[in-house]
Amino acid sequence: MATRACSDDGDCSSWPARSSSAGTAAASGLSATTCSNSGGPRVNRGLRARLGRLFAVQLAVIGAATVIGIYITQLVVEDLLTRQALDLEAVHFWTNYDVDPNTPLPDTANLRGYLVRPGGRGPTGLEHMATGFSRTDFEGRSRVVHVSENAGARLVLVFDSAQVSDLAFYFGILPLSIVLLLIYALLFVAYRWSQAALSPVIRLARRLEAVDFMQPGGVRLDLADLAQSGDAEVATMIEALASFTSRLDAAIERERVFTRDAGHELRTPVAVFKGSLDLLERDRSRPPADRDALARMRRTVAEMESLLETLLLLARVEAEPANGEVTSLNQVATEEIDALRALAEARGNRVQLTMDADRDVSAPKQILRIVVGNVLRNGVSFTREGKIDVRIHADGMTVTDTGIGMSSEELGNAFEAFYRADAARGGTPGHGLGLAIVNRIVKRYGWTIRARSRPGEGTTVDLEF
Repeated sequence: MATRACSDDGDCSSWPARSSSAGTAAASGLSATTCSNSGGPRVNRGLRARLGRLFAVQLAVIGAATVIGIYITQLVVEDLLTRQALDLEAVHFWTNYDVDPNTPLPDTANLRGYLVRPGGRGPTGLEHMATGFSRTDFEGRSRVVHVSENAGARLVLVFDSAQVSDLAFYFGILPLSIVLLLIYALLFVAYRWSQAALSPVIRLARRLEAVDFMQPGGVRLDLADLAQSGDAEVATMIEALASFTSRLDAAIERERVFTRDAGHELRTPVAVFKGSLDLLERDRSRPPADRDALARMRRTVAEMESLLETLLLLARVEAEPANGEVTSLNQVATEEIDALRALAEARGNRVQLTMDADRDVSAPKQILRIVVGNVLRNGVSFTREGKIDVRIHADGMTVTDTGIGMSSEELGNAFEAFYRADAARGGTPGHGLGLAIVNRIVKRYGWTIRARSRPGEGTTVDLEF
């Protein structure tokens, strides 16, 4: 069960079903819509999903850091260290060359040197290499070439970096990859342990989600198995929930007993009032002013009697499950319109009933009479010299009046107990309980009630069963 407030453009907001009121209208301006239906609130993602997202983010961050580390390692080993080594090799050669021009050139498995004297030609393919570092293909393999000059002579150092790349892989990339795999494995173990630690909490949440808190006779939570298998924190939560539901059941029971007992106790003085009015009305010689006063007293006693019967019926309905009784909506609407016809005519209103379908409702007749009667009474009471259209269709019933209407704020509070709009306080009888009682019954039976209204134009109420 949820309650919504909507503007005419269809923009709606929702509140949880267990709220006792219809909420505050979200619309601004002169028109608004409020509705109460059986849709549930949106559910956010759970702890397990959040933990999984955190694990995925950790893996991504660690993976990115490792890739960057591998790239930097390769750059340092293959580029910076190689360049530094070739620079030092060239400086060392030229230092020795200045002392002894016959200094032998470097010639190792990975490094080969070529000396090009003034006017001479360098090795084939390297004749026009500029001074400094470059990478080029030489003798069928990719080489790092370092060219330096001294007194017109050129020193060409050709370095085979393949073995350095192998060393960078075996002593840099491979160890980092192994460390990355170990970190992933440890994170996965930590993730599984975290899931195991949160599992009792998740099971508790799913168990609570399956509980029907609106069931008659109170809420019964059987969480003993979770208390035994869970941690101390879970046991504390379960104890708190058990204490809360116990107090909640006790409060509901007190409310139901009070409503029932108060209703029964108040029946006696109401019966006394009715009997006294019967005796007073037998005297035909009373002046018109006294007869008018007696008529007002009769209407007030009738309203009180109806309210007491409604409260007693609600106390029974919330204490007992539905008995499967089926009632004709067409018949109830016809009877309630006949009962309100005198009030409608006194206010100059015309009530028109249209039956597009034969609709049966799974509810006791008295319950349906309360819902239909209160909606119709509101339309008649807040309309003067107007029209009330009642249409029964396959989904339920729609009541449209041409009365005073309501603002968005008034419409948002219309289903609250004892609330009466400012425009309704100036002479319209009632206690502000009609729609609150309707809303309570609608929640109990999982029905839907929606209202749309414009000040000065009227109100439309949709009932879906």
